[in-house]
Amino acid sequence: MKKIKILGFYILMIVNLSCQKENSQEDVTPVLVSQKENWLSVNLDAKFKISQKQVAAYLLPTNEMKLLIEKPNIAEVHFVLGFADNTIQIEVAGVDGSGAELGTVKSGILKESNFRTELTNLNKLSLIVTNKRTSLLNSHLVAPGDAFTWIKEWQKKLNDPSDLEEVISYQGSRFRYFSLEVEVVKAMLYKDNVNIGVFLGLNPKGKVTTILIGLDENNNIKKTSITSKEAEDIYDGTRPCPPCIIEETDE
Repeated sequence: MKKIKILGFYILMIVNLSCQKENSQEDVTPVLVSQKENWLSVNLDAKFKISQKQVAAYLLPTNEMKLLIEKPNIAEVHFVLGFADNTIQIEVAGVDGSGAELGTVKSGILKESNFRTELTNLNKLSLIVTNKRTSLLNSHLVAPGDAFTWIKEWQKKLNDPSDLEEVISYQGSRFRYFSLEVEVVKAMLYKDNVNIGVFLGLNPKGKVTTILIGLDENNNIKKTSITSKEAEDIYDGTRPCPPCIIEETDE
């Protein structure tokens, strides 16, 4: 009888914990939806510019990203924009070929003050010439010097935001997310990066884009060795939505 009572107690504990987890997930979802909706219409005033200038990058832990990417049928990764605390937020969603969301990872924020020196160092690095890459990876590859320039241009835009709406929008509608083939993200997850840093930058077309840089446990740029001047691969080539390829195909 005592064993039955103990067993019953543990079963109740498991059920209770499961309910708490479900309730927690239910509480988080409306918050994320609200952040996405806020981004589409919020007035980007002086408070935004002050807060956003303090953001160097959005941190995606590779251990969490691996759990997302290893789910079956994920074809693309979406870097979804939101807005909270006067700052752009980024959530990563894994989607299948039809655009259905199969899982998400919420990013953390790396402060600009903690990355100032590393950003300067980025301009002094080069890519590893001997790395073997697929044609897809090569098409998304960005030189460290270019990544540095794009990031600095975004920071300048926050100081002089006269045409900010133009760089974050397509035909008057703000970008909702940036998409990237899952193979590119996979390539970064298995190179001993502790975090993937998602940086905002202005590409040569003058539009905001996401730049992916591998970071170590101290959130320094991942290099082949401590003294090396060669950085691990840096990627861009993310496609903004709008224009949204999946939605255009469905219409």
